[in-house]
Amino acid sequence: MSGMNKFGDQLTQTWRQSRLFRIVLVVSAIYALLRLVIHGAYLVVVAVPDRIPGMDMPGWAESQSPPVPVDLQVYLDAGMHFRQRQNLYLQDALTSIEYHFPYPPFYAMLFVPFTWLPPLATSTIHTVLHIAAYVLLCVRWERIFRRLGLDDAARWVVWLLPAWFVFSEFWSDLSYLNIYITMALLSTLLIEALLYERLAWSVLWLALILQTKPMWAFAVAVPLLLGRYRFLVRLLAWTVVVYLVIAGATILIAGPAYGWQQYGDYLGILSRLGRDFPWRGPDAPFLGYNHSIKQIFAYLWGASSQTLDLAVLVKVLLLIPLAVVGIRQLLHPAARAGCDVPRLGLDLAFAFYAGAFIWLDIVWEAALGMAVFAYLLATIKRRAVKIWLWIVFMVYVVADLARIVGLAVLGSEVILPGPYVLSDPLIYLPLVMIVLLTFYAVLIGRLWRQPAPRAGVGG
Repeated sequence: MSGMNKFGDQLTQTWRQSRLFRIVLVVSAIYALLRLVIHGAYLVVVAVPDRIPGMDMPGWAESQSPPVPVDLQVYLDAGMHFRQRQNLYLQDALTSIEYHFPYPPFYAMLFVPFTWLPPLATSTIHTVLHIAAYVLLCVRWERIFRRLGLDDAARWVVWLLPAWFVFSEFWSDLSYLNIYITMALLSTLLIEALLYERLAWSVLWLALILQTKPMWAFAVAVPLLLGRYRFLVRLLAWTVVVYLVIAGATILIAGPAYGWQQYGDYLGILSRLGRDFPWRGPDAPFLGYNHSIKQIFAYLWGASSQTLDLAVLVKVLLLIPLAVVGIRQLLHPAARAGCDVPRLGLDLAFAFYAGAFIWLDIVWEAALGMAVFAYLLATIKRRAVKIWLWIVFMVYVVADLARIVGLAVLGSEVILPGPYVLSDPLIYLPLVMIVLLTFYAVLIGRLWRQPAPRAGVGG
């Protein structure tokens, strides 16, 4: 509660300081309210399309469409499969990205209770949870920056509140009811716990991340590279125990035979995600929402094995500087907790965040982007770099506005099955990857130039 109060105090101070801020904040808040109304109408349309009298339903809301947003339907399908002890995972190559479940059986089990609820009730509950996670994400980063002594970054979180209201990734996540914002919140809590070396909280957040999207565990590199080996060993040991307890409980609830089979299939599908993904080639009308380097190469030059291998080589070359920086940190660790060297700790955390997502073959979002953007604005001195950051990231931030304008001008037919919004710049340009590469270049450049840290008290 004190964190919310101090955020409110900072917001009040900023409100009084700038008339422009007041105007932009009010306009963006009105947009957010209208956008929520549109989202609510969308949920009603997909949940009860045949019960709205006199309405000519758009093509994307055909009767065979799921009664909830497509990503939430994937989770509900998995929950139903778990409840009925059916296979959770595709056994053959992927044929559709809409109904593909790449999460552990524990995650499917969490959605079993929602399979008994009406679709509209389920969508409403998850909408509220997404909004709550997003509010906590914003407030938490202001608190983290403030407690670490990065007051400028904390102020930027508040100054950017209008951008938080219109951030395209939040609205995309809400439209699909995926868990990207929730994962950004979990990774935020993990970063904070690791910087302050709070073992119990670190184990909790890391175990939850590993039970959902393991790539969000990137922050574990921070205590390693800071030389906090004793803490890291304890963290990993306890995390393994907690992970096994969760997996074991899931197997017992599901039944040993079924549970073991599903966890084995889960490991198998992770090993072939990149190989079986249905890449969009040059014949596709647009790139789509996967902005990974491999997808970019496949769209430009075809999904041949040679092209995909070349994409992997490019990823390796891009990540070599991160590896060099990491090796230097290992050879000359600060040997201090991250909260004692906050700039170094956050530089490493955010650099590994960008690096992890540059490596992935399926990259839909940069949900942690608002926090990274605020941090970089507060810590970068070069004007040209700041201008480039503003241009690149703001285009990503306001992409949702282009979707809504397209819908208002062209009508519901601007939405194709998928759904793809034809007025959305994100389906034509790999803006997510451009944002990640921009963050990565700035952070790696700074880590590369800094002198080797002086060791402090041993870890």
